[in-house]
Amino acid sequence: MKTTTLILTLVFGVFICEAQSKQTVLPVIKKVTAKDVRNIIDGSTGPTIINFWASWCGPCVRELVYFDSIIAAKNVQVKLVLVSLDFPESYPKRLTAFVKKNGYKGEVVYLSDTNADEFIPVIEKKWNGAIPASIFLNHEKKRYQLFNMQMTRQRFAMEIDNLMK
Repeated sequence: MKTTTLILTLVFGVFICEAQSKQTVLPVIKKVTAKDVRNIIDGSTGPTIINFWASWCGPCVRELVYFDSIIAAKNVQVKLVLVSLDFPESYPKRLTAFVKKNGYKGEVVYLSDTNADEFIPVIEKKWNGAIPASIFLNHEKKRYQLFNMQMTRQRFAMEIDNLMK
């Protein structure tokens, strides 16, 4: 009887552990303001990339595909912050599902400000408002570069190298 109980307990425990391991953990996407993004830029303490994108933006999604892989391949410590400009009705449910489905490794935040005429000058006056756009910065190396365009894989890799110099 004790042996049967022990076996059943072990089997049941395995099923519970397996069921728990299959549960999906959804990423937490924090809602931020333009001032919060500016604080991330001003307060960064190492090589940082701030990318402005949206899940409905084809060029944005195409470039995000290789961001994580290039950073990993170069084996560099770069903070990647993905600032979503998705529509308010997409936050948080659709945006969270999209980020999970695509497995983005960077920190994803959602810009809650919706008036571009107000949030662009707070974040970066030279940003033309188009997406994708990226800011590469490394205060220690006195590097700050805004890209008002989709980055090719080669250009992204080159700019990572420049960010580290």
